[in-house]
Amino acid sequence: MNKKILVIGIAMLIIGIAMAAGGTEYFESSFTNSSSTHYSEIKSTGLNVSSNITVKSGYIVIIDGTVSDSGLVNYSSLSSVTNATSLKSVEQKASESDSGLALYINLKPGTYKYVYFNGTSTIPEYGHITGSQFDAMAALVLGGGFIAIVGFVVIIYGAVKKQKPKSPYAADDPYNIDNIKI
Repeated sequence: MNKKILVIGIAMLIIGIAMAAGGTEYFESSFTNSSSTHYSEIKSTGLNVSSNITVKSGYIVIIDGTVSDSGLVNYSSLSSVTNATSLKSVEQKASESDSGLALYINLKPGTYKYVYFNGTSTIPEYGHITGSQFDAMAALVLGGGFIAIVGFVVIIYGAVKKQKPKSPYAADDPYNIDNIKI
């Protein structure tokens, strides 16, 4: 076991995990600053409507906890949403959607509303972040993950590598075989 390499690997692993965790926390705090769970219900249609989501150029809209029969709608199209079928015809298509999380990238600047029809016990959270905030988060998470993986490999290498044995002879010892001249 080479202790110096092992310590370097442990340090890299800790730094990598801290960077990835910091990127995730940065994302969550950026999203939380602009997010909301406030909805109002339109009794005649059973439609739950979010507060205004004002999108500027470069914003990424995030919906956490998406439900069935829901979507992001431009404010000007909201009056035409009377049922799930009409919602599907005017909703914005999510750029990415997975496990109840939907990302809307490259939306035109304007005002949007997140709407859903079904009564649900979990209320979707909605908000936005800027593209540069998303890029910073991604860089921290991916960079930290890479450093943590390299650190893990270095730890294994340091644990397996044998330490170079110390020569029992001094460097200028005439009996040291490396110092014999022929």
